[in-house]
Amino acid sequence: MIDRLRPRIEALLSPEALTQTSVNTGVYVFVGLLLFVTVVLVPFAGVFDLPETIDQGDTVTGKIERLVQETTEQTPFGTERTQTFDVRIGDDIRQISYRETVGGSYNLGLEAGDEVLVTVGEGPQGQTFFIADRVRDGSLWLFGLLFAGIVIVVGRFQGFTSLLGMAASLLVILRFIIPGIASGADPVTISLIGAAVILATSLFLSHGVNGKTLTALLGTTASLVVTAVLASLAIDMAHLSGLGDEDSRTLRILTQGAISSEGLLLSAIIIGSLGVLDDVCVAQSSAVFELRAANPLLSARDLFSRAMNIGRDHIASTVNTLFLAYTGSALPLLVILSLQTEPLGTLINREFLSTEVLRTLVGSIGIVASVPVTTALAAFVSRSLTGLGGAGAAEVTVAGHAHGRH
Repeated sequence: MIDRLRPRIEALLSPEALTQTSVNTGVYVFVGLLLFVTVVLVPFAGVFDLPETIDQGDTVTGKIERLVQETTEQTPFGTERTQTFDVRIGDDIRQISYRETVGGSYNLGLEAGDEVLVTVGEGPQGQTFFIADRVRDGSLWLFGLLFAGIVIVVGRFQGFTSLLGMAASLLVILRFIIPGIASGADPVTISLIGAAVILATSLFLSHGVNGKTLTALLGTTASLVVTAVLASLAIDMAHLSGLGDEDSRTLRILTQGAISSEGLLLSAIIIGSLGVLDDVCVAQSSAVFELRAANPLLSARDLFSRAMNIGRDHIASTVNTLFLAYTGSALPLLVILSLQTEPLGTLINREFLSTEVLRTLVGSIGIVASVPVTTALAAFVSRSLTGLGGAGAAEVTVAGHAHGRH
C-alpha cells in the first residue's frame, strides 16, 4: 500500500508541485483580499455617502385572512373594483382596501390566503396601509435552488465553484458598484473597478489558476476597455442623456439629480457586456490551450489561425445571442413602436430607441474584438509557458482536463 502511494506523495511534494501550490495560494489570497476590500471594508468604512431619497414609507409582509367587502362602480376608465381585506401583519389584523380596474393591465387578483407586501406610511389621520404587491420570494427560492442543484449535478466541482464566483459577483454588485454609483461617485470608475474584481474572482474560482485563465482574464480586460471607450464615444456622438427610459428618470427624481445619467448608461453597457465577454474569452483561451495540448508542435501562428476558425463560429452565435437578449428585454417597447405612425427612419432618432440600438452595437463590437485579442494572447502564452513536447505538453493537457473544457 505504501509503495503504491509513494509516487503520488513524491509528485505532490516535488519542487514543481510545491511551486504551483504556492502560486495558487497566492492568487486565491489576492482574490480574497480584493473581495474583502470591496464588499466588507469599503461599505463598513463609510466610503460611500449615500444621498437622501424621498421617504416612501416602510414595506412589510402580510397575509390576507379574509375578504370583508367588495364593491364595483362605473368610471370613465372602466369598471373599478374595491376590495376590503383583513390582513394579518405580525400579531395585528388590519383592514386594508385595494382598488383595481376590472380587466386592467395590472391586477393582483387577491384572495384569502395570499401573502402580500404592505406599504406603511404616515397620513393626517395616522398610519396608512397600502397593498403594493404580492410576495414572490418563495417561487424565487425554489427556482434558485433548482438552478443551483442542476449546475452542481452537471458541472460537479467546477459547477460548485462557478456558483461561488456568481455569488461573489452578486456581492460586488450589491455592496460596491450600486452603493458607489448611488453615492454620486463616477459610475464609470466604480464599474471598471467592480468589473475587474468580478473578473478575477469568477474566472479563478471557476477555472482555476493556470495559463488559460490568465489569458482569458487579460483578453476580457482588454476587450472591456475597448467596449468602454466605444460606449463613451457613442454616448457623446449620439448626445444621449441617459434618461431614455422610465427607470432612469425615476432614479433621477429620487436622487434629485445626484447621479450622472450619462455615466450610469455607460456603466450599464460595461456591466452588461462583461458576462458575454467572459464567456467568449474563456472559450477562445480554452480552444488555444487544447489545440496546443493536442499538438505541441504547432507554432503560435498556426494556433492563432486554427483557433480563429472556432472563434468565427462563436462570433456568429454570440452576436446573435446578444441581439436576441436585448430584443427580448425591449420587446414591449418594440410592440409599442410597431403601433406608431412614424416611419422607422424617424423613430430610430428617439432616445429610448437609439439607446438600445447603440447598446447592442457597442456590445457586439466588443465581443467581436475580444476573439482575435484573446486568441493572440492565448497563442503567445501557451507557447511561452510550455516547451516543445514532453512534460510541458503534458502539463497543459492536465490543466485543461483538470478544470474542464468551456
